[in-house]
Amino acid sequence: MSDSATLAPPAPDNILNAAEELRAAASAKAQQWRDALQSGDVKAATERIVRESSQRWREVSDNAAVFIRENPGKATLAALGIGFAIGLLFRRD
Repeated sequence: MSDSATLAPPAPDNILNAAEELRAAASAKAQQWRDALQSGDVKAATERIVRESSQRWREVSDNAAVFIRENPGKATLAALGIGFAIGLLFRRD
Protein backbone atom coordinates (compact mmCIF):
# COMPACT_ATOMS: atom_id res chain seq x y z
CA MET A 1 0.00 0.00 0.00
CA SER A 2 1.56 3.24 -1.12
CA ASP A 3 0.95 6.59 0.40
CA SER A 4 -0.58 9.01 -2.11
CA ALA A 5 1.17 11.93 -0.43
CA THR A 6 4.57 10.61 -1.51
CA LEU A 7 3.46 10.45 -5.15
CA ALA A 8 2.06 13.98 -5.23
CA PRO A 9 4.27 16.71 -6.67
CA PRO A 10 6.13 18.69 -4.02
CA ALA A 11 4.45 21.79 -2.74
CA PRO A 12 5.88 25.11 -3.94
CA ASP A 13 6.70 26.04 -0.34
CA ASN A 14 8.86 22.93 0.03
CA ILE A 15 10.71 23.70 -3.20
CA LEU A 16 11.27 27.31 -2.15
CA ASN A 17 12.50 26.20 1.28
CA ALA A 18 14.85 23.66 -0.28
CA ALA A 19 16.17 26.28 -2.71
CA GLU A 20 16.72 28.75 0.12
CA GLU A 21 18.56 26.12 2.17
CA LEU A 22 20.75 25.27 -0.81
CA ARG A 23 21.51 28.96 -1.42
CA ALA A 24 22.41 29.45 2.25
CA ALA A 25 24.70 26.40 2.24
CA ALA A 26 26.45 27.57 -0.93
CA SER A 27 26.86 31.05 0.51
CA ALA A 28 28.34 29.64 3.73
CA LYS A 29 30.80 27.49 1.78
CA ALA A 30 31.83 30.44 -0.38
CA GLN A 31 32.43 32.49 2.76
CA GLN A 32 34.60 29.69 4.17
CA TRP A 33 36.72 29.75 0.99
CA ARG A 34 37.02 33.54 1.15
CA ASP A 35 38.11 33.34 4.78
CA ALA A 36 40.68 30.63 4.00
CA LEU A 37 42.12 32.66 1.12
CA GLN A 38 42.36 35.77 3.25
CA SER A 39 43.90 33.97 6.20
CA GLY A 40 46.76 32.65 4.10
CA ASP A 41 46.09 28.99 4.89
CA VAL A 42 45.73 28.11 1.22
CA LYS A 43 48.75 30.21 0.30
CA ALA A 44 50.89 28.54 2.97
CA ALA A 45 49.77 25.08 1.88
CA THR A 46 50.47 25.88 -1.76
CA GLU A 47 53.93 27.24 -0.95
CA ARG A 48 54.71 24.11 1.08
CA ILE A 49 53.63 21.82 -1.78
CA VAL A 50 55.69 23.79 -4.31
CA ARG A 51 58.74 23.72 -2.02
CA GLU A 52 58.44 19.95 -1.45
CA SER A 53 57.88 19.28 -5.15
CA SER A 54 60.89 21.32 -6.22
CA GLN A 55 63.03 19.56 -3.61
CA ARG A 56 61.85 16.15 -4.86
CA TRP A 57 62.53 17.21 -8.47
CA ARG A 58 66.10 18.21 -7.54
CA GLU A 59 66.65 14.81 -5.91
CA VAL A 60 65.36 12.95 -8.98
CA SER A 61 67.45 15.13 -11.28
CA ASP A 62 70.59 14.57 -9.21
CA ASN A 63 69.99 10.80 -9.14
CA ALA A 64 69.51 10.77 -12.92
CA ALA A 65 72.75 12.69 -13.44
CA VAL A 66 74.66 10.23 -11.25
CA PHE A 67 73.16 7.26 -13.13
CA ILE A 68 74.08 8.79 -16.49
CA ARG A 69 77.69 9.42 -15.38
CA GLU A 70 78.05 5.90 -13.98
CA ASN A 71 76.23 4.11 -16.84
CA PRO A 72 76.59 6.09 -20.08
CA GLY A 73 75.86 3.09 -22.31
CA LYS A 74 72.66 2.14 -20.50
CA ALA A 75 71.56 5.78 -20.41
CA THR A 76 72.13 6.14 -24.16
CA LEU A 77 70.20 2.96 -24.94
CA ALA A 78 67.37 4.02 -22.61
CA ALA A 79 67.18 7.42 -24.32
CA LEU A 80 67.13 5.77 -27.76
CA GLY A 81 64.41 3.37 -26.62
CA ILE A 82 62.29 6.16 -25.19
CA GLY A 83 62.75 8.23 -28.34
CA PHE A 84 61.78 5.25 -30.51
CA ALA A 85 58.65 4.60 -28.41
CA ILE A 86 57.61 8.25 -28.62
CA GLY A 87 58.24 8.16 -32.37
CA LEU A 88 55.95 5.17 -32.71
CA LEU A 89 53.24 6.85 -30.71
CA PHE A 90 53.26 10.01 -32.81
CA ARG A 91 53.95 8.62 -36.25
CA ARG A 92 51.35 9.20 -38.92
CA ASP A 93 50.07 6.39 -41.09
